[in-house]
Amino acid sequence: MILMKKAIVSILAFMALITAVSAQENAVGLRVGGSIKGFGMEASYQTFLNDINRIEADLGFRIYGHHAALTAAGGYQWHWFLTGGLGVYGGPAAMMALSLWPGPKFNLGLGGQIGFDYQFDAPIQVLLDFRPTYNFFGGLLHGFDPYVSLGARYSF
Repeated sequence: MILMKKAIVSILAFMALITAVSAQENAVGLRVGGSIKGFGMEASYQTFLNDINRIEADLGFRIYGHHAALTAAGGYQWHWFLTGGLGVYGGPAAMMALSLWPGPKFNLGLGGQIGFDYQFDAPIQVLLDFRPTYNFFGGLLHGFDPYVSLGARYSF
């Protein structure tokens, strides 16, 4: 009898996991933006963890005058649909950057992210967001970086 209960609980847990995974919405696309410290572009990926929470990961580059850096950013977001396809989101974010020229320097930044996105009836999403970050460890990006982005993603 105990074995039967464990089997039923395991099957129900497996079915719930499959349902949750199939209900996730993913999106890939590009973000273009800038701040007082320069201009950049990022390839972006996001996935919903449940109805409200999602994670975002971005890889890109930034140009600062005669300097360049590779960047990786990530965030944990709470997302709420307001009306139709319009949504608002916010949460903590982190950024790493490796300045390439005129010499290698590493930066680590912590901050947040807040923005709006719109999901069309087609699998297209557009976004506008603000990712204020404080960068540590010196280098070109050191200090406060108020980064604003405009992006488009293909959702699936």
